[in-house]
Amino acid sequence: GELFNVFLDDHPYPFKVNPQFKAWVPVTQVPNCWLLVDGVNKPKLWFYLPVDYWHNVEPLPTSFWTEDVEVIALPKADGIGSLLPAARGNIGYIGPVPERALQLGIEASNINPKGVIDYLHYYRSFKTEYELACMREAQKMAVNGHRAAEEAFRSGMSEFDINIAYLTATGHR
Repeated sequence: GELFNVFLDDHPYPFKVNPQFKAWVPVTQVPNCWLLVDGVNKPKLWFYLPVDYWHNVEPLPTSFWTEDVEVIALPKADGIGSLLPAARGNIGYIGPVPERALQLGIEASNINPKGVIDYLHYYRSFKTEYELACMREAQKMAVNGHRAAEEAFRSGMSEFDINIAYLTATGHR
C-alpha cells in the first residue's frame, strides 16, 4: 500500500496495510513495500527504506520470518518498476491504486483479479496451529479482564473504574 494525502493538505491519512500483504509478512507500518510471490522462488519483499531527514524510517526487518523471504531495500518508492521482472504478463497486482499497476505495465485484467482475491480470502480464513495458540493465549488475558470488569460493575463502580479494573487485570495498567 501507499500513503494518500488529505485533499488540499500536505499530510497523508494514517497508513493501513493491505490485509493480503500482512498475511504474508508482518510489515504493517511501512507504506510503499512490495511483495512478489511466484510460487517457485522465495518470496521477494521490497522494503521501503528511504533516506529521510524528517520522518522516522523503519530499519530492514531481521526477525525470524526474514529467513523465508528475500528482503531487499527499496530506497525510492517509484523505483519498483526497474526491480520487477521485465515480463509482466503473469504478474498480478493486489492493491488500492490500479493506476500504479498500469504505470508498471501490469495488464488491466491482472489488477485485483477476482479469482486470486477470492482464493486468498478463502485461505486466509484458515488459522495455523501457531495462530490458534496465539488467539488462545490472548483470550486468557481477555477473560481475566472481563471477569474483573464484571465484578467491578456488579459492585457498583463507575464506568471509569470498571475500565481501570479491566486494564489492571489484563496487565495494561
